[in-house]
Amino acid sequence: MLIRKSVSFIAIIVVLMLLFAVGCNSIKTKEEFEEELPQDVELEGDTEDIEGAEDENVRETVVYYQNDAGYLVPVMRKIPWEEGIAKATLRMTIDSPEIQQDLMAMGLKALLPAGTQIRGMSIKDGLAKLDLSKEAMECENAVAEHNMIQGVTLTLAEFETIDRVQFMFEGKIVDRLKYGTDVSKPIEPQDVNLEMGSNASSDGAKVTVFFHSNPDAVYDYIVPVTRMISADSASIEAAIQEILNGPSDDSLSMDIPAGTQLLGVETNDGVVFINFSKEFGHLAQLPQSEPLVLRSIIMTAKQFPGVEEVKIMVEGKEYEGGEVTVSAFANEY
Repeated sequence: MLIRKSVSFIAIIVVLMLLFAVGCNSIKTKEEFEEELPQDVELEGDTEDIEGAEDENVRETVVYYQNDAGYLVPVMRKIPWEEGIAKATLRMTIDSPEIQQDLMAMGLKALLPAGTQIRGMSIKDGLAKLDLSKEAMECENAVAEHNMIQGVTLTLAEFETIDRVQFMFEGKIVDRLKYGTDVSKPIEPQDVNLEMGSNASSDGAKVTVFFHSNPDAVYDYIVPVTRMISADSASIEAAIQEILNGPSDDSLSMDIPAGTQLLGVETNDGVVFINFSKEFGHLAQLPQSEPLVLRSIIMTAKQFPGVEEVKIMVEGKEYEGGEVTVSAFANEY
């Protein structure tokens, strides 16, 4: 009996020693914890409800791409549901023959360079730690590098539990990328396609307006532009006036009839009435431009809180041109 008890006691001691050794080996320094990323792990945020999806096997989400002029272009995509849906969405931004063929219908380009692999991703307390392979550090120029970081951040921020992204490359946090983009700290979503407007000041307000591709272009899509303006606060009136001012370069367009003026904007029970001068009525004679212009105006107004419907008026009467149905997002493919 004594021998049996002694053997049992020794066995318990051995087990405790093994557990203690494993526990000691699992203790990491703060630096190791910050830089180490579990492979193929996604935590909070990928089990959220699938709002707006056609069925339970599809999730609609906004994915950012870039065009030839260097603008980020958001596109509503339908992603087949799988565990780790955020990572599945991100894979749609990696350059590959399949993605190239997919984007050919839109006239857009992928954000992440060819060969990029998603080595791992974790999500906790709003922070997404994203580990990419070394290929992601080889963007072709500074614009593509900036678009990669901001486009990926904006894409991941579409998930409710992600509000910032810490980029890692081959498991390590680096200070700057090849063309100088600072990725040493978590990146938050920034104003998309930021530019300075006419008579803008550094302490002015920001408005996001939607311009469109050129009417004679092969592809039609809407592009958001965040513009600094001279006004003290953002308003629908200020945003619509910037639409009338037009884009800052020839790669975008706003084909509103010459001489059109904004007569006023009124809001009543969620309905916004945007009243233009009589020149705007000539838009009905431009069948290629008309739907793009109307979508741009409606999307610009709908971004403001409380706007449920937009009515476009000409000299106080409802515009009688073609009708345009604008769903939850402008670009859907």
